Amino acid sequence: MSTGPTARLPAAYWRLWTASAISNVGDGMLIAALPLLAARITDSRVSVGLISTFFSIPWLLFALPVGALIDRTDRKRVLVTADMCRGALIGGLAAVAAFTEVQVWMLWVLAFGLGVGEVFFDSTSQTILPAIVTSEQLPRANGLRYAVEISGNTFVGAPIGSILFAVAVWLPFGIDAVSFVVAALLAASLRGNFRPTSVGLDIGWRRQIRTGVRWLFRHRLLRNLALALGLTNFAFAACESTFVLFATEELGISSRGFGLLIAIVGAGSIMAGVAGGWLVNRMGRRFAILVASFSPVVTMAAIGTLPVAWWVVLMTTVQAAMITVWSIIAVTLRQQMVPDHLFGRVNSVFRWISWGAMPVGAFIGGVVAQNLGLRAPYFAGAAVMLVAYLIIVINLRERDIAAAVAANAPRPMNPTAFDDTPDGIPRDPMDDLLDDLL
Repeated sequence: MSTGPTARLPAAYWRLWTASAISNVGDGMLIAALPLLAARITDSRVSVGLISTFFSIPWLLFALPVGALIDRTDRKRVLVTADMCRGALIGGLAAVAAFTEVQVWMLWVLAFGLGVGEVFFDSTSQTILPAIVTSEQLPRANGLRYAVEISGNTFVGAPIGSILFAVAVWLPFGIDAVSFVVAALLAASLRGNFRPTSVGLDIGWRRQIRTGVRWLFRHRLLRNLALALGLTNFAFAACESTFVLFATEELGISSRGFGLLIAIVGAGSIMAGVAGGWLVNRMGRRFAILVASFSPVVTMAAIGTLPVAWWVVLMTTVQAAMITVWSIIAVTLRQQMVPDHLFGRVNSVFRWISWGAMPVGAFIGGVVAQNLGLRAPYFAGAAVMLVAYLIIVINLRERDIAAAVAANAPRPMNPTAFDDTPDGIPRDPMDDLLDDLL
């Protein structure tokens, strides 16, 4: 039986991967169509900006209680419910757009509802993955999911969304609603018990949340990893908040060229997602994370120093690839180190820190650009990234990583069957089909 990092991923994983692919193509259509619809119904920059605000607020409001909920609920049911609710919201907007006029407040409500759904779905999907694949396969499994997420949003969904919007305003939203329903049905087809153990669930919600917070902050390695990732997201948000102005004013890139730039950057992320698991296994976790966390120090400083289009494209592509590798490692380490019955809560605290840093970084980046120029956020971002790198160098040693992973050893594999599915999960009939094909 092959159980190493290169072993064939089970059929249950590919169902989850396919659900993610379909859902992210729909998300890409929404990313393109929603701003076009907003621009059509209002010329207020504040009103349009509030759409993004309402979409991100749920992470700050609900990430912690959602983490506690995930640790006491069937996680498959949460995935299905989140996607069905998001499909209903998008479907409602499609119906309104088809038969009457859409009001801007409807987009605010939609953005808030989708943001809540994303908190539930994203937090749960990271939680459920260790129950589907082995610990050694997590870097590869996470990398492939990042690749399909980026490609679905950037290369496939966004162009389709723009085209469908030109055909009929309601069309991209209607198809996005269908994509959520299909993704929910695929998630519902997963076999196995995805309800966490009942350890520590006989206490109140507030104490459960505090348990997750205390666990993370008492775990030296993950605590410092969360701090470093928070600083990383702060630095990237500071640069990205005015990147479109930097591209058009400093580099002289047209709106059409800006779309091409985003596509090229997305290509770097996709390549890193596909190869990320292999790179981590070949280079080692600590060396890979050191390279991934130090590279943005160089690229951000290089962009600020030499604002030339081809150079910025090269540096930004490398930067996107490295942050994807960084993300793969950070997610995988959490999945390998945090006990299953605590994962929802600890993961929500981790993401609350990282997402909470992003709006702060975006605001400060805008202030710095306004007062010191559009190149200044890149130098400031490089300085913040250097601090994050030093935290990694000092606190993340390979022997500590290995000890933390071993302390939360994965469930053993069944030695009596040639099957890559972890114990406790019934063999998926699709595995037989994959055996015949592969």
